Order: sequence, then C-alpha cells, then structure tokens
Amino acid sequence: MAELRRIFVPPDAVHGDRMLFEGEPLRHVRTVLRLAPGDEFSATDGAGSEYRVQVEHLGRDAGRAAILERTSPQRESALRTLLAQSVPKGDRFAFVLEKAVELGVSGVIPVLSRRTIRAVRTDAAACARWQRIVEGAVAQSGRTRLPVVRRPTSLEELLRDPSLPGLRIFLREQASTGLRELIAGCGQPEAVLVAVGPEGGWSAEEAQQARDAGFLPARLGPRTLRTETAGIAALALVQHRWGDLG
Repeated sequence: MAELRRIFVPPDAVHGDRMLFEGEPLRHVRTVLRLAPGDEFSATDGAGSEYRVQVEHLGRDAGRAAILERTSPQRESALRTLLAQSVPKGDRFAFVLEKAVELGVSGVIPVLSRRTIRAVRTDAAACARWQRIVEGAVAQSGRTRLPVVRRPTSLEELLRDPSLPGLRIFLREQASTGLRELIAGCGQPEAVLVAVGPEGGWSAEEAQQARDAGFLPARLGPRTLRTETAGIAALALVQHRWGDLG
C-alpha cells in the first residue's frame, strides 16, 4: 500500500470522529493533493497525534473527512533543540526553517543582530508565512509535534531570556574550539540552543556579550559556511551526538 499523503491540521480541526478543515488545509487537500470524496490522506495535528482520514466532502469554504484511525507515533527526538537564527536576506530563512524542522528542531528564534540586513521583513505577514512553512515541513517530514517559531528578537533580549537551556552554543568562525570538540566534552544535555549570526558574522561586542551570558563559542571547521548552512550543520551534529539522527 502506497504511503498516504500527509498534511498539517490544527488540533481544533478534530471533532469526534470527523475532521473539519478550511483555509490552507482545504486548499492543500483540494488543489495541491487533488483529492476527492472517498480518497484517503494522513494528517498530523502538531500535538502528538496522527490521523488516517477519508474525504467526505470538499466545499468551497470548508471540507470534512471521516477519521479512520488515530495513532501517536514516536518520531520526536528526546533532545530538545532550539535554533536562534539571525534572519538572512531573501528567502534563505524559509530554507533554514524547513531544514531545521526536518532535523527535529523544537523551536526557532529569529534574531535581529547588529549586522542583520535592515530590509529583512519581520512583520506579521512574514511571521505568518514562516508558520506555514513550519507546518508544511512538519507534515512532509512525518513529525507529530509542531516546533514553536518565536517572535523576532534582538540578541540582547535573547541573552537575557531566563528560559534558555543550560547548554548554549554560539557559532563563530574566530572561536578557538571546534563544535565537535566542544560537544565531545559535554555530558548528555536535556536541551541545546545553537545561535547563528548574520551574513557578516557576529560583531566582537556581540560575541563578548554572549560569552558573558554563558554561551560557549564554537567554530564549524576550516571552511566558511553561509548563515543558512551553519545552523543546519550544527543541528545535525548535536542530533547525531545526543539525539536520534544516524
């Protein structure tokens, strides 16, 4: 049996043995997947549950499907990872979000650093698009938990956040310690935060502020990685070391 095509639906779309959907989920079912009454698909609510459903009705503004099966597959890493990513220009942040979700990230914090390009959009429309990208990546990758995309924040606000995990890694080319060496010397953490700078890198003052706040500086080898590559590489390394990758 072929694998069912999967979409994301919010938890409030589930009503007993029926799933009601509108907006983006309806558009995806009708226009992207081109399903019709009688067809089956899979849906995740981002809260731990996955559903096998059968389309009953597709209207112009709403759709309905019968829930055939509800499961709670274990596809989430026991390691909680947070990515604090300086927002890059163009569409690169969409790439970061998509790949970070595939690697099991628990949350993403868009950071506005001193060298962040001022033309970068961080308004409500941009944040709504980021959320849709994350939801799509959750469905595509088979995840059952929806990562949180926080509101854009300055580095100074991030460094003052009392909710950050104990292991906080600050990627910087000038660091004397490589990331592989750093994580080899750490015990098993419950959570890890990786902070990635903008295209121009963190300023010396920002790097010092991060160290003062308990962040551990680390580099990613002899080659210069783009900002949208660095965080993804770091997430892969920590998930391989402490999580469920590989």
